[in-house]
Amino acid sequence: MLRAAFRQPHLIARTCARFHHMSTSAEPTNQRLSVDPEGRTVVDLTFASEALGMPAAQGYGWAQFEFGDSVGNDQRYTILRKLGWGMHSSTWLARDEVGNGFVAVKALTGHMTEMNEKAVSWEAEALRLLSAGPPSPHCVRLLDEFIIPGRGSAGSHLCFVLPIYGGDVKALSNSRKTTFDLPTAKRIMLHLLRGIAHAHSRGVVHTDIKHDNIFFATDLETTDIERWIKEDPSRRHPPEMSQDGIVQAAVSQPLPMISDELASRATYVLSDFGCALPSQLHDDRPITTLPLRAPESFLGGQWDTPADIWSFGCLVFELAVSRSLFEYRVNEKYSLTEVENMLYQMILLTGEESFRAAQLSVCPLAGDYFNAACQLKKEPTVFQWPLEDIIGRHGKAIPSTDVSAMAKLMHRCLRLSPEDRATAEELLQDPWLEGASD
Repeated sequence: MLRAAFRQPHLIARTCARFHHMSTSAEPTNQRLSVDPEGRTVVDLTFASEALGMPAAQGYGWAQFEFGDSVGNDQRYTILRKLGWGMHSSTWLARDEVGNGFVAVKALTGHMTEMNEKAVSWEAEALRLLSAGPPSPHCVRLLDEFIIPGRGSAGSHLCFVLPIYGGDVKALSNSRKTTFDLPTAKRIMLHLLRGIAHAHSRGVVHTDIKHDNIFFATDLETTDIERWIKEDPSRRHPPEMSQDGIVQAAVSQPLPMISDELASRATYVLSDFGCALPSQLHDDRPITTLPLRAPESFLGGQWDTPADIWSFGCLVFELAVSRSLFEYRVNEKYSLTEVENMLYQMILLTGEESFRAAQLSVCPLAGDYFNAACQLKKEPTVFQWPLEDIIGRHGKAIPSTDVSAMAKLMHRCLRLSPEDRATAEELLQDPWLEGASD
């Protein structure tokens, strides 16, 4: 008798879509059968969206909702459609039957719900801290939370009820043919910095600040959303096979993208605190996407709120010129690995020429890259590479009067030693941001 062995599912399209369990006579087309050397039947699964019907115990466990499901305390929220999904959750548009408006329900996977219960993930506590007392309009706000049982092997789902947002800055940027005009870019920077300052004041380090995690508020009224739902009904992908049986994903249908004019006066919000941790010195634990990662994290050193400030400094450049400041790639000229090249670029762009011995002495991985003289072991040539030159070269639409002021702001963030970086509150007083549209 042949035994079926399921391989790791492959997501063929991250379209922010999501699965739903249903009984159907349609034949799923997402599985390929083969026989391994031991004679076992192997089932390879591909998914058009998140891998619904796969076990929480294996790191999966996305929630499965029917359109029209009532969830939450006293069945307060009615699920209407899926807005999107990520590696640890999916987000759904729901009607608040008490408030008679619309909200977003972010349902964590069964795996991530378990991580929250074990305090491995800190998202729930971070959201509570951010929302207690006077909240910030530039930080995501927790309206309600509850746990629901999942289907099949998905486990339970911790759900956060959040305000409806229009989308994220990455999607907004991708929808445009050109770079953000400087006033809009500065508005996003200012609002993001206010969100970071609020998080830090509540003892929260975000650790994953990037375009995807900067949302913008929507100006759509309840009647506008009702009309949008009627004109573009909620949909599902074709049936697919999973370990739990046949499932069918809801198609991700985010709110319509805003215009450039609306973007210029939108409210921007720091969101997705799924990687957040309490503000304290943390030991070696990689954080942040690689091009935005602070040097202390690459070196295995301790990190805290200054790691967010480094990421913000990188994003100032990205928002203004639509390209990354640091490139995570090998440097063939000097035979540098990706990490060595990142450290090399950091030395050049900060203008500091080298890391301090005091910093390297407390970073466990420093010896892998630096010699006793605090120089990179492979001795690449160190030269002057002023931020003003980089901004001027790639930000041709940035007025010359802004280039120097923007570089000064970035320099306050991009210091090799964490204690030398400005705080978020200090950066809010920076002269260049004082002229940003409020």
